[in-house]
Amino acid sequence: MDIKSIKNKIDRSGLTVITLIIAFLLSLNMIYRYNYVEYKQKENKVNPFQSEDYINNLVKTNYYLYFKNKSSQSKKIISPSNVFLTNETIESMKENVNVDYYSTKLEEKDIRDSFNYIFNSLSRFISNSNGNLKYSCMDLEDGFKIENYSFVGMNEEQIKAMFKNYIVFEYDSNGRASISKVFGFDEEHMNNYFMDIRANEKVLSNYSFIKGSVESELSNYKIEPIRNMKFIYAIPRNLNIDFYRSNDVISNYINNSEKESYKVITWLTKTTIAFIILIILLMPAKLIKKISGVEKLVEFPLESILFLLFLLSYFMVSKDIPIKIVRETISGELLRTVVLNGFKLNVAKNIVNFINLFYWMAMYFTIILVACMFKLVFKKGIGNYIRNNSLIYRIVVYLGKSFYGFMNKITRVDFTKKYEKLYVSGLLLIVSGMIIVIIILEYANLFSLILFFLYIVILKVYIKIVRESIVEGTRDYKRLLDLIKRIADGNLDEDISGGDVGVYKDIKIQLESIQKSYKKSVEEEIKSQKMKSELISNISHDLKTPLTSILSYTDILRSIETNEETRKYVDTIYRKSERLKILIDDMFEISKAQTGNIKLEMNEIDIVQLTKQCIYEIDDKLKKRNIEIKTNFPDNKVILILDGEKMYRVFENLLVNISKYGLENTRAYVNIIERNESVDIEFKNISQMEIDFDVEDIIERFRRGDKSRNTEGSGLGLSIAKSYIEAMDGTFKIVLDGDLFKTIVSFNKTYEEEN
Repeated sequence: MDIKSIKNKIDRSGLTVITLIIAFLLSLNMIYRYNYVEYKQKENKVNPFQSEDYINNLVKTNYYLYFKNKSSQSKKIISPSNVFLTNETIESMKENVNVDYYSTKLEEKDIRDSFNYIFNSLSRFISNSNGNLKYSCMDLEDGFKIENYSFVGMNEEQIKAMFKNYIVFEYDSNGRASISKVFGFDEEHMNNYFMDIRANEKVLSNYSFIKGSVESELSNYKIEPIRNMKFIYAIPRNLNIDFYRSNDVISNYINNSEKESYKVITWLTKTTIAFIILIILLMPAKLIKKISGVEKLVEFPLESILFLLFLLSYFMVSKDIPIKIVRETISGELLRTVVLNGFKLNVAKNIVNFINLFYWMAMYFTIILVACMFKLVFKKGIGNYIRNNSLIYRIVVYLGKSFYGFMNKITRVDFTKKYEKLYVSGLLLIVSGMIIVIIILEYANLFSLILFFLYIVILKVYIKIVRESIVEGTRDYKRLLDLIKRIADGNLDEDISGGDVGVYKDIKIQLESIQKSYKKSVEEEIKSQKMKSELISNISHDLKTPLTSILSYTDILRSIETNEETRKYVDTIYRKSERLKILIDDMFEISKAQTGNIKLEMNEIDIVQLTKQCIYEIDDKLKKRNIEIKTNFPDNKVILILDGEKMYRVFENLLVNISKYGLENTRAYVNIIERNESVDIEFKNISQMEIDFDVEDIIERFRRGDKSRNTEGSGLGLSIAKSYIEAMDGTFKIVLDGDLFKTIVSFNKTYEEEN
């Protein structure tokens, strides 16, 4: 490791430690604020229900319960305006109230509807109390009451034992109201609040017509007072209230003062986070990169970062979690929980301190990392980051491209083609079906049902057309495939222009073009090969005359007595000339085979006797390599109609190859297998050289078994042999199996059919 990398590692570790220290100090500062929160709790510890707001909500509820009581007693449906608005009041409003957005005088219906709409809001306090507000509303004239709790028979001691507070409102026959009984409140304060509210109601109602508004507050109407009613409200001591989750109006009254104490925690948390983010955004990116883990965080997918932010917000930054940590610590609930899990008090206190420190450090350090990550993202470019790291972006891009391709395909539909018309028709049917389903769900009438059945009929017709098109397309495909197979089999002269392949017509046209081009290429290749063969044949023929002279004169020179060195040179010339003569003869023979000019003298040949004769004449060459020939011939004669000279040369060539290229000190096998309709002659030997060539290669002209060309030969032997055999309607086959070289010559017994 070089000095520069060590320095970078030290800088990175040092900056990470500094970041942890900063998070630690911020955490200590937050924990230090717990004492201030505890102090604010004691300072704000007051009766939450002893307020003008609470009395005002109860007074509004009195009107609502009064209406519900009268409505329950009535044998017909009545509205709030029937109870609280007299005909005199309505007529006065119609004459005196002018509202800009009314072009004519107010109608009675408008006034009643507006009042009823406003009155319905008076039910919110009871409906939002979640049953925690117990009430009873009783008519003092007939004793009819509506209630959610029965206070009958309860004495004062029982009431104090069961409820946090208790208050009774009474209205006499003239509508005068008073608080007749109070428990859990300061009676003087509650009476003062009630008097202020009643006074405001009277003042506002006197000026309602002058203001010219038929909406806003209920007090803007001159309403009939509540008469001969008694209202009781009480808050039970045992309430099922969750400080963090209960949001009913009674829970809010109880928890509001305590929640006010925790506002400093919320404010300080948000301020600290904002301060951290601001400082990091002002820091240079080069310095931020030295914090461990930041650069790797930037490589994460955008969705994982957003998920991390969600978790951070939900488990750390949301207002309930920080407040819960502080509240449970101050109240001692967290300490009590730890102790109940079996820890001693001193150890439990340290665990509580560690939990608080770990929480705030984890939150601040995570925020630092995320802020650093966003700093680097801004540095690199938000667009580049989204393109490279967002899975959603890639999906949107893919969908966009797919939609573009789809629309591009739609706009380029060739309606002259049957399948493209079916494609567009299918899309229209799908869209139409979706629209019809929506219509049926929205309007279940006779028209929608008729439309649905009509759609089913059209769909069935379309399916039938598609099915017939598929069958027709399959048939056309088979026809096209048949044409391709025939051309692949070499039928280049066949006329395929008349074949009907339906939708594959364009492919057939291209196939015709391929057929013509391929036929032309084959004809040119045959012509070229023929010209080459004729050239070789002519050259071979022209070379024979001078070569014959060379051999003759060389033979004369060999008969003249000369010194040893001269005789050596003459023998070399003669030997090389003989080899050249063999090569020219082979070239001449192969050229005749290629051009089809081989002349055959077909006679009845005993193939067994011919094979034995060839083995006998090559025996000396085989013995020099110590290769033993093993034969397996039929006992009877095997007569075939062949050219004896050509067959002798084929067998001679194969046996000479065994003597040249067979492995010394091994056995070779020659078998003649007579079958019902054919005869096979097999030559098998172990190759001296490793067989690293293909069967097709060894039959090629001028190709030899040994690539080093360390033996004499033209390399045309097997090719000539194959040409001779095929000219006599036989087959010539070579099989390679490891180092085993096997040649099979086969002929049909055609002479038996002729006889």
